[in-house]
Amino acid sequence: MNYSTGPYPFIARGASAELFDIGEGRALKLFGDSVSDEMIAREAEVSIHAGACGVPTAAAIGQQAWEGRRGIIYPRLEGSTLMDWIRRNPMRAGWALDRMGEIQAAMHRAGEGRAGGGTLRSLKQVLTTDIAYGPASDALQRVAIAYLETLPDGDALTHGDFHLGNVMMTPQGMMVIDWSKAATGHPAADAVRSEMLMRFGIGPSDWVTNLWRDWAAGRLRKSYLGSSEVTAQEMDQWRPVVALAWLRARDAGRTPAFIRCLDKALRRSGIGSLRPA
Repeated sequence: MNYSTGPYPFIARGASAELFDIGEGRALKLFGDSVSDEMIAREAEVSIHAGACGVPTAAAIGQQAWEGRRGIIYPRLEGSTLMDWIRRNPMRAGWALDRMGEIQAAMHRAGEGRAGGGTLRSLKQVLTTDIAYGPASDALQRVAIAYLETLPDGDALTHGDFHLGNVMMTPQGMMVIDWSKAATGHPAADAVRSEMLMRFGIGPSDWVTNLWRDWAAGRLRKSYLGSSEVTAQEMDQWRPVVALAWLRARDAGRTPAFIRCLDKALRRSGIGSLRPA
């Protein structure tokens, strides 16, 4: 998406939306055509719910359209993404990742049992759908979905896309943004998703960056486990199905390391393997 122009001064551009300054401490997030009405509504509603739960975030003020483009009005956050902040402050990356893990654990605790009054979608159902529509064989999908059904549902508020680009460093501290993939479910699944995003998400993949990514994922995981009641064993239990679901929206051929990680998790869980015997 690259509209380049808008009704107000431009602030920033992401993969699916652009942000504009509309004055009085507010920002308008305008979405691209590929973003569904359901996703926009979910982002707005969950941002309000998360704020009510005490999560540090910018709660939506309302929705507004401009020349056919759909948007959400937010309080404007001053600062930068945590990704950009770490680039400018590399020696403080460890501290930032530790704080990020603490915030995710606190988010899960704050939202537990308060999943939007039952309006949030089920994370297990999201994973089931993504596995069923993914590229794995029918036989592997059936076994994986049966395995997923044995895992606990959970009732925590899960972000679904908690990574360095969706945490802002502001004068008030770190703030969580972009709730479009939120759901209610087990916190371990959300933690696994964040770990995978850190290691295998979109971005540079040269060997030096990959070393940093693996270190950062480990640091985030350690911080999260130290701040949460979730155990390493629970994360291991969720890893194969969270990773398999991710294949639906991922070109796995460009990330052999991710495929190796996924296949290892599938084998350890007893689900099977992506590779024929």
